[in-house]
Amino acid sequence: MINAVTLLPGEKAIKFVYERMLSSKVGDFVCLSENYAQVIGDWYDNDFAPRLFASGVKTREIVTDNQGNREYGKTKDGAKNQVRFLGEKAESDLVLGDDFAAIISFNPASPYAVVIEDPTIIQSVKVWFDAIWQSSAR
Repeated sequence: MINAVTLLPGEKAIKFVYERMLSSKVGDFVCLSENYAQVIGDWYDNDFAPRLFASGVKTREIVTDNQGNREYGKTKDGAKNQVRFLGEKAESDLVLGDDFAAIISFNPASPYAVVIEDPTIIQSVKVWFDAIWQSSAR
């Protein structure tokens, strides 16, 4: 498959990947970064997230288990938008849409997104996500 994996450098590429999620029916996220704002500022919290959660996209998020994220989790309805927690943190995200998977690096010196469009790999990543989801704290 040609262009099954694409490296997209920079802040704009990361935003592009998240925006692509708005075209999906389901969005799964492993968001363990605590310093993402160093790369994308308040865009995720103040621009993208309100549009995502007002859309028809059904989401599952796995986030770092801390007080702020526990409060954040209380704002979700538990059906259309669900949140679970992990005790670990990492300065990257894993994002799964209907027809793509992406790994996002929030390294301020060199931020980028790796977008995967190979159906076999996407299916594997969805299996991995489901395993993490099942083992995550509620």
